[in-house]
Amino acid sequence: MGSLTPASGTPPKNVAKPATLIMPVTRWKRFKRFSSWRYPGSVTRKFEIWSDNIVEADWFQSLDRRLEGAGLKSIGRRGANAVVVDELVVYDRPDIILLEDGMPILVVEKTREVPTGHNVGQRFARLARAAELGVPTIFFLPFDAKKHGIHGSICSLNARLIRAMLKMSVIHDTPVLPVNWPVDGHGELFVDGRENREIARLVSEVLDGQSSLDSDVVSREVASLRDELRRRELAYPPYGRLPPSADLRQTDGFFRELGFQDLAGVGDLKSRAESLVYRLDMSPAKCRRQDPYTGMQFVYDYGWLRTGPNPANRAANLILHVPRVDAQTWITSNPEDYESKSCNWYLIADAIVLQDAVIHITEWPLSVG
Repeated sequence: MGSLTPASGTPPKNVAKPATLIMPVTRWKRFKRFSSWRYPGSVTRKFEIWSDNIVEADWFQSLDRRLEGAGLKSIGRRGANAVVVDELVVYDRPDIILLEDGMPILVVEKTREVPTGHNVGQRFARLARAAELGVPTIFFLPFDAKKHGIHGSICSLNARLIRAMLKMSVIHDTPVLPVNWPVDGHGELFVDGRENREIARLVSEVLDGQSSLDSDVVSREVASLRDELRRRELAYPPYGRLPPSADLRQTDGFFRELGFQDLAGVGDLKSRAESLVYRLDMSPAKCRRQDPYTGMQFVYDYGWLRTGPNPANRAANLILHVPRVDAQTWITSNPEDYESKSCNWYLIADAIVLQDAVIHITEWPLSVG
């Protein structure tokens, strides 16, 4: 990962080595993008649907008659699945992974909730992993729908999600497409089957081999999404820029403000003049969590920083700032454990800046870019 430097110069107790790679770095660097492994499907075309939920598997199987005889598999803990499935779930489990002749050809994520505010990032790491590995991905969700409760109203999609998915598609040369779950005139979700028409069409196109970024089908979808993004940013201009919690700062000024300018590793970070500083206002008692913060780092990285497939490919640093949590509490609560979701904290950021220390992240062992 890198190194932890305490502001006091003395490592906190039991934090001299802040993290251990549970999976050896060399093991992950062996893997290539699945797209480079693909070969023509067999005549019989054997499909497997891996899912986190049998209800979702049945729903997905119903989208195309060619899937009727597909084997249904449950996504288990890391290490208990087919190798290609384990590669796709290492960040987090998507709802659906479709294999053809043992190779992944589609990932699908589905939610009935409109991703608004920070919740937009809750599922984003799953999409990012599929894109990194060259697997086309569909995110099926309502763009605008009614939120129920005392203050029920129509909620609209955070358009930063569309921006990030479009850029992710280009960077990894793999389509990552949000698909709208349609609603009636009152904002209520259709649940009578008509909601599946568009996603069923796209699934069928994937099965027909129309899943590359330059295919006519995907090109039309991308053009439509670009129009959707422009429309939403015009309707609500703040979506065209970073939120207040994610601020583009001068790197040197940020560390001087904290009194951390002379810590080991900070000099390397200052080699980039600017840093996107994402402030996470978690308390020590409630810092043992990932959602939605670890997903939002992907949204901001791809939406505003990333220029290539590797986390090193950006002109500004990505810094997670957790000012209320000390190093010992952080490492105890969020170890760099690649057998659990806590690894998500260390996937793409250049540094995690804590109350009393800086974790300088110098390598990203799961990245395939």
